[in-house]
Amino acid sequence: MKSASFLVAAGAAALLVIPTTGPVGAGVAHAATGTEFICENSGAGLSAVDVLSATGDHEVFLDYLREYDPEGYQILTDPAASDKTIWAPTDAAFAKLGDSPESASPEVIKAVLGYHITPPRRTPEGDYPIVTFEYLADGGQIIHQTRTGILTESDQRVRTTVEDGVYTVEGIPLGSTAWCTQAGSIFSVDTVITEVATPSWVERILGHAIYVVFFQHPYVSAIVALGLVTLAGFVAFRLIRRQRLT
Repeated sequence: MKSASFLVAAGAAALLVIPTTGPVGAGVAHAATGTEFICENSGAGLSAVDVLSATGDHEVFLDYLREYDPEGYQILTDPAASDKTIWAPTDAAFAKLGDSPESASPEVIKAVLGYHITPPRRTPEGDYPIVTFEYLADGGQIIHQTRTGILTESDQRVRTTVEDGVYTVEGIPLGSTAWCTQAGSIFSVDTVITEVATPSWVERILGHAIYVVFFQHPYVSAIVALGLVTLAGFVAFRLIRRQRLT
């Protein structure tokens, strides 16, 4: 396994890890859950690589991205393109794997890395807000499409859950501190996600139907829905009228 350099900019690290108080966009601590989302100056100018480097605890993840997914790594160096949620394994997480990464094929390593990167979630109106602990808590259980799923068109996803104040992704607890980038966020995990289930054909069909209805043709879908409601109302009216006449 590669050795981590751990050479990070002290100034950037200080900027990212010193808690602050204030409105959304500053470091916000949540005493009830023991979590903290650090977002100094709304992450202005910070890419995912900037933030991961500054934490000093994700160098192996960056090394593997740089070697096995250079395109993905390059994307994450751009603050504007870092509109991703990253479930970043710590150096200790990779150490748990022993020699496993070195014995795997480059394709497998790239796929595993991709499990930890999810693109921005979207609604018909546009992007969701940046994913935070609060957002995860409000969602309860959320399904996130992965970079691997997009690249391979396999629709592989990871799931986050919140139960009794414990935040997890694929059953792995999230670290208590998370950070924002200019356009996304980074959570830390102490275990590497090595396997993700591919959705069943029922889930894929349902997901595609939802995408078509709510994302590709929302106005047409609204008109059709209104027409169906009107038709149902008309049929109900006729039935009630017929019953009264008899």
